[in-house]
Amino acid sequence: MIKHILVAVDGSEHARRAAIFARDLALQTDSDLSILVVVTPPSSFAIPLFDAVSITYAQPDPDHLAAAQRLIDALIADLGHGRAVPHVFVGPDASDAIVAEAGRLEADLIVLGARGLGLARQLLLGSVSESVLRSATRPVVVVH
Repeated sequence: MIKHILVAVDGSEHARRAAIFARDLALQTDSDLSILVVVTPPSSFAIPLFDAVSITYAQPDPDHLAAAQRLIDALIADLGHGRAVPHVFVGPDASDAIVAEAGRLEADLIVLGARGLGLARQLLLGSVSESVLRSATRPVVVVH
């Protein structure tokens, strides 16, 4: 029985369709719905004149955090699911974060879009979707 659904979103059209699917399923099954946005901080960048020098960040850009919060708030308002709970997760890898949050929240189902925002992800099944499918220990629905 499904009691808790976790849907991961990134602002793409596929993620929006996944959120709508998750909302509809949550309403049909009287399940809780958690909406997750993963913010990945930039790991490093090279200084052009000194190729061997790079700077590593441990914290995400505050603008990225604010954008993630705006995205999730707007999506929850659009979905109209009164029990939807927002989650913003900061971590170096989106797929690992999705799987970890699903475990922490004891979600019965993970829902995510087939493709994300990146150009390369438009060619095949998204790398995050594929990685979640490979590593999740609970059912996953990928919405196209």
